[in-house]
Amino acid sequence: MDNPTNEATLHSDDKENTKGEKEEPCLPPPTLPASLQGVAKQGKSRSGNKPLSHRGPGALPKNRGTEFYADPPMTPNEAKEEKDDIYAPDVPFAERTQACIQRFRSRRRLQGNRVLYFEEYLFLGGVDCQPNTFGGLSQKELKELTPAERREATAKDIIWASSAAGQRYYNGDKEAWSVDFPGVAAGFFSVTLVQLTSFEYVGMMEGISTVENFLRYVLQHNVCPEYEDEVKAAMEVCKTAAEEWPMIRELCAALPGHFNLAAAELFCPEAITEESWSFLDFKRPEDFDPTSVFFTAFALMDEPDLFEKLTTKRPTITREFDCTLELVEKFRPSDDIAKRVKSLVIGDKAAYHAPVGKAIFKQGVIEDDWERLPATWPIDEPTMTLFFDDALLANMVPGMKIEANICELDAGLRFVKGIENIVPSFYVYLPQEMMRHYKEPRENDRPAPSVNDPQNGGDDDVAKKEEEEK
Repeated sequence: MDNPTNEATLHSDDKENTKGEKEEPCLPPPTLPASLQGVAKQGKSRSGNKPLSHRGPGALPKNRGTEFYADPPMTPNEAKEEKDDIYAPDVPFAERTQACIQRFRSRRRLQGNRVLYFEEYLFLGGVDCQPNTFGGLSQKELKELTPAERREATAKDIIWASSAAGQRYYNGDKEAWSVDFPGVAAGFFSVTLVQLTSFEYVGMMEGISTVENFLRYVLQHNVCPEYEDEVKAAMEVCKTAAEEWPMIRELCAALPGHFNLAAAELFCPEAITEESWSFLDFKRPEDFDPTSVFFTAFALMDEPDLFEKLTTKRPTITREFDCTLELVEKFRPSDDIAKRVKSLVIGDKAAYHAPVGKAIFKQGVIEDDWERLPATWPIDEPTMTLFFDDALLANMVPGMKIEANICELDAGLRFVKGIENIVPSFYVYLPQEMMRHYKEPRENDRPAPSVNDPQNGGDDDVAKKEEEEK
């Protein structure tokens, strides 16, 4: 063998094919002309642009705001500075809170939608988060500052505690403003966050966790010990919001349920029934029998008097009304009733009916940005009893409010024809919501529009009129 090294690397089949062939020696690659040879360029070093992974675990954005994220440990000097200087008891509450917000931003480095959620939450609390347009510094000037000075120079979160920023933000007036951590959190979760996320689950949970992380930061750094109970109450609101909003999503998807759908189809015109429910997620069963569903529910429930009234004669609707209801108590069907419904057979086929329970409501109020006259309670009793499928009752909690259209039968039964709105038990509408697009009034010497001078074009018409007079 002329070249045992090359021979050993060949496949066994290739050896047989190459026995009679003369192997050619391997030649080095040809040398390229100097004009075609690549020359390494001497560029700038990229040592200054370090990736986030090289800046330490505290700089990774994926850790910001996650459930088990922990701030990097502070040095003894930093802890002493926070305790004796930044968050000292003799420092006014507004200054401590402003420093807390700025330090929370710099340490957590919020990104993406979390920045929007956090700023909208602060706005409801009266904090000015508008960009500091004329306070920018160059990179060279920022490098000359200490970390504390750099944080203060680049911060845009301001608690004015005076009338300098107008009426949109906190101005130190204790009669118009009050410290209410749970109220601001509840107002943000009730209205603002729903509008920002379009009720999308991931966005809702991200907004709730952002506020919860900030409140936990306030507790860990002992920013305002005089309001410790209020901050803990606000964290409970965060937990409640994370539980109730998914339940409301499932409740909306399961409406109207078999029982209320059967009642509407039996006693309301078909066209009205289709308009009452959107059926975005709920699917009407193919072999749905409203008569069987409706009367079987009362036959299996412990409502003998109502069942007798319904079966004596054909019920008819006597009146229909809209009202706002607040859930007081719910009674889910017992295990015995659920087993009987599950084993129900009509003819030769299983019925597949849903067990039905009842819920007791009282008059409720859902506030918004409209001024409404006080509504009168439409019935003589202080509470109203309505019937729902067990799957709907499972996602209802006491305190939950709904705006519903109710039909009342001459037999004394009331059922839900349609639901316009559902809000959680912690629902709060803050007046600060109406200040979002508020503009301070200013003096204007120009006379108001009139019949003789409509001023349709505004300032342009005034300028033309002045030219004509000249």
